Amino acid sequence: MKEHDDGLGPDAPAEEVETATEQHPSEDPAEGEVYEEVIEIEESHLLPLGAWQPEVYARLLELIDRHGVNSPDYDPEKPPLAIFDCDGTLIHHDVGEAMMRYMVTRRKLNTDRGFWQHLVPDRLGRDALNAAYKAVAGRADNEVHDTAAYRRYRAGMMGAYHTLLETDGHDTAYSFAVRMLRGQHERTVADLCEEVLEYELGRPLGQEDIPHGPPFAGLVVPTGIRVYIEMVELIGALENQGFQTWIVTASNAYIVKALARRIGFPEERVLGVELQTQGGRYTDRIIEPSPVGEGKLEMFLDLVGRSPVFVAGDSMNDLELMENCEDTCLVIDKGGDDQILTIADEKGWLIQPPLSV
Repeated sequence: MKEHDDGLGPDAPAEEVETATEQHPSEDPAEGEVYEEVIEIEESHLLPLGAWQPEVYARLLELIDRHGVNSPDYDPEKPPLAIFDCDGTLIHHDVGEAMMRYMVTRRKLNTDRGFWQHLVPDRLGRDALNAAYKAVAGRADNEVHDTAAYRRYRAGMMGAYHTLLETDGHDTAYSFAVRMLRGQHERTVADLCEEVLEYELGRPLGQEDIPHGPPFAGLVVPTGIRVYIEMVELIGALENQGFQTWIVTASNAYIVKALARRIGFPEERVLGVELQTQGGRYTDRIIEPSPVGEGKLEMFLDLVGRSPVFVAGDSMNDLELMENCEDTCLVIDKGGDDQILTIADEKGWLIQPPLSV
């Protein structure tokens, strides 16, 4: 991660730049009246306050103080480890899903022999999808976008992912999205990742209606991705204070590494879902362990061999990493995952609403 050039070393004194207030309802036992207790939080030169909740911000600074270079127990040979999930945590929306949708929409598939047989289960309409794709393959976009075959193919492929997510779980669905790269050359995928990022980073954040294509129902999907400003600043602050930061994601590693390069994060410290290769082309075989759910923890420990002191995530997919964390866990509350929020509340983990984009 690129260091912040703020002209201040790790031993520089804290400087008050800004304050934030956090209001807590309190009760006066004498009067039985409820009033608002205002707590002021001073901004540190180590980390901009931004949109952090004051309590979260204060505890992040305490984490840095406990484990950073100024800690008496700091060991540069074994720097403290900090892990960040990508989708919903480091960024707004899901970059792996965005790449999958981009490939489907623009028909960026290499449908060699066995593609449909290996990728799409028969119960999800394999034959109908194969036939629809053949009907639009090799034709210009403006020739096919208004056709029934294109609507059928697009709704069916995107619907297959969401059906797998609901019926088979994250591991199968995320593997499906990555295995869509089957048959593509490594150079082609590298160029495609940059193409996807250029498109999605410039696309408005919102939603898109995918029209139905009988027998496949329509669906609504998110549009655009953005990197959370405060997360990039937090990574920079941790790195400047001697932490070693990692991104561990269930998205395909290729697109997340491309995103990491754009924010100055070392791609060799990105762990994601990867495919085995043959002759420079990707197969449909996932390299194990796959970093989904408990696989995130298994993959990280296999490679690094130590537990983190900080983990940031947003879903049950990050639970095992968080339970292995030795100090502070941060859950981004983006809505829709009450289970992880309940656990976070029970365990005293930090909970933070989505940040600035």
